[in-house]
Amino acid sequence: MKDVKKWFAVLAAFFLMALVFAEPKSTGLTDSDVKNWAKNLNAIDRELSAAGVSSDGVTNASKKQKAQAEQILQKYGISAPNSIEKYAMINQCATIVMAESGAGMEGLDAQSMAMMKSMGIDPFAQLKANINSKDYKVVLANAKVVTNAMNGFEGDPEPEPAPMNVKNPNDERIAFLKAHHQPTIDKINNSEDVRAVKGMYDALSKSRGDCGFIYKQEDAENASKYKKQNSFPYPLELGHGDDIASLTIDEYDSDPVSDVGGTIDFKKNSVSIDFCWTVASFDEKKTAIKNSLVKKNLKFTIKSAELYVAKYGATCKEYVITTKEGPIIHLWNNMSFDGNAYIAKINFNGKNKDVELNWYEDNGN
Repeated sequence: MKDVKKWFAVLAAFFLMALVFAEPKSTGLTDSDVKNWAKNLNAIDRELSAAGVSSDGVTNASKKQKAQAEQILQKYGISAPNSIEKYAMINQCATIVMAESGAGMEGLDAQSMAMMKSMGIDPFAQLKANINSKDYKVVLANAKVVTNAMNGFEGDPEPEPAPMNVKNPNDERIAFLKAHHQPTIDKINNSEDVRAVKGMYDALSKSRGDCGFIYKQEDAENASKYKKQNSFPYPLELGHGDDIASLTIDEYDSDPVSDVGGTIDFKKNSVSIDFCWTVASFDEKKTAIKNSLVKKNLKFTIKSAELYVAKYGATCKEYVITTKEGPIIHLWNNMSFDGNAYIAKINFNGKNKDVELNWYEDNGN
């Protein structure tokens, strides 16, 4: 029975790597193929091993080994054509028959099965998605002889390592739960907010050269009204003013976080911008989604600063911050005299135009 479980672990691991594939075509299994497989399982395994072909790797054998395997399988009554494919399909279907009978899969005990069902996971349905349903019916019709053959399987005393390097009986359950959570993990890691913040960090850290004035695009009809001004009375705050450095996240019970915040200080000739975003992963110990924060900071030294102002029923400003490190940052806003309309934009070479970041002058109010 110990070797049956090893056999099962190898095949179950193979299934777990193939969950995303559609049902394969029928191999044309017959009742005779299955009965002969059950009758000669140990003999087939010994001769395949002598030919240098492992039972679970026969479909990936070399051309020469496949030719030998075909002869061996046909010798023991697994008919041509597709003898190799038939043999592999019977092995896979037999594993499910054993699992459904409650044998050979210690990792999926009653408690584990109940938990997986409560999460909407049907492991046997997922395994069946990787076999042909017609072929499975033929194997299932011979469940008694198949189960007896598996229980009497001697196995290779030194089996090939399982594709997933199964280390303990719990690995199958963990793999199922990880597969269940993976869509949510991918959704978090590829969310629009996360991509926007990470993209802005990557672009600004590599930015070189000048992107040009924002007002010439956003306020073209009034471009001639912008005049250069030399006074910089207030620091500029980027983002929502949040203290990014102090942000925390509950690893197992929190919504994803992504944010940008920073300060342009003209008195200190400094630009400091903090970025943070959530990275989700699967925690195998807690079998749950784990959220962690990535925090990055970019610091630049102001080489020169220019301010252009226009007034025409609204006050519009554009700051041009040139840094020693390379990036040239443009900040433009448009505010009506009554304060009811406000638009703020930031741009630099390489920035995604669809990603916006608020900014304002920090005058203490």
